[in-house]
Order: sequence, then C-alpha cells, then structure tokens
Amino acid sequence: MSDVTRRISRWKAKYSPEIAAQTTARIYADMTERYQASMVALCTMETETKQVLDASGIDTMYIVFYLDFARQLFRLSHGRTISGPTLAKEAQVLLEKWQSRGLRPDVLAAIRTDVFSVPAPAP
Repeated sequence: MSDVTRRISRWKAKYSPEIAAQTTARIYADMTERYQASMVALCTMETETKQVLDASGIDTMYIVFYLDFARQLFRLSHGRTISGPTLAKEAQVLLEKWQSRGLRPDVLAAIRTDVFSVPAPAP
C-alpha cells in the first residue's frame, strides 16, 4: 500500500479545477437541455397525478404520499431502458409497497395506468 503523501500528490496531478471547469463548460448546454426536459416531464407527471387524485377524492393530507409513489414510478420509467413486462412488474412492486403503507390500491393503479400508461403485469 502506498503512503498517503504519494496518493495525494498523484490525485493532485490528475485533478485540477481548470480541467473540471473546461469539461463542464463543454457539456453545459447539453446538461441544461436535458435538465429542462426532465423538469417539464416531471411537472407534467405531477399535474396529471394530481388530476387523478382529485377525481378519486383523495384527502389533501395523503396527496404527498401518492406523489411520492408517482415520483418513484417516474424515476423508474423516465430515461431508462426498462419497459414492457419488466416495467409492469416493477410498477406492481411499487404499488404493493405503497399499498402496504396504507394507500388505496385502486388509486395507485389509476396513477400507474392513466399517468404512466403502464398496464398491470401479466400473471
């Protein structure tokens, strides 16, 4: 095992704030576009989820928990390669997790299908 001073000197040789700033400057425009697109998609999903909750008559106190379910499903489905039956099974696992926490399964299923267009998994 090498000594501490050698490790520190090698790290300093590899890393410099100038190089990090140059790298960030090169990819900043693309990072900004992707972030903006993600935020638009996230806000749209939250609005659609709130519409499902409003139509289901969910008490205001529980909205945050249903939004947490929707955000987890968003994270699972947005920008990932997971889709089809695998996504349906993963969404069902999330639904059961939140159902065990006291949320209504019919409302969770409505969010899954109406907002994310994910069907129930095949048996």
